[in-house]
Amino acid sequence: MIILGIGGLGGDAAAAILKKGELAAAVEESKLTRRRTRGDEMPDRAIATCLELAGADPTNVDTVAIVRPIPSNDIHLRLRAEFPASRIVVVEHHQAHAASAYYCSPFDEATVLTLDRGADGRSGSRWQASGTQMTLDAEQYAPDSIGDLYGRVADLLGFEANVDEHKVQWLSVVADHM
Repeated sequence: MIILGIGGLGGDAAAAILKKGELAAAVEESKLTRRRTRGDEMPDRAIATCLELAGADPTNVDTVAIVRPIPSNDIHLRLRAEFPASRIVVVEHHQAHAASAYYCSPFDEATVLTLDRGADGRSGSRWQASGTQMTLDAEQYAPDSIGDLYGRVADLLGFEANVDEHKVQWLSVVADHM
């Protein structure tokens, strides 16, 4: 089974492929194009690169999982045209965050916490994960967003909010090794 995952369509668009339950490839579009994606722009180069790295083509893809929020309705039509034999499924934003953390981890059971700005109205969630199952325990909604606070701190430090927070994270790692 080959699953293509597509996320971050509002910005930071990326693609990933699971092949027989194993991560075969994951690529951010901006790493290939050297610019952030905008609006409903699909991560076409990331998708093509993931397919190539996984040794697959669009006719081999069993499922295309696309993460909410989805900026426009015609994306479903485009996916259906590009992946005609695939089932198209929509995955909730924080569930996708939690799944990408848990299913790639070495743990059989875990509590998974997701935090972000709240593009879909939610800014955090806590999941209980065991085996192949994840159950939502609690959610946090905007404006009670730790991700928003982190973006404001990045802005105060001279970085661009909602873009450069990762640079602030790396600064903490560098400072820890000084």
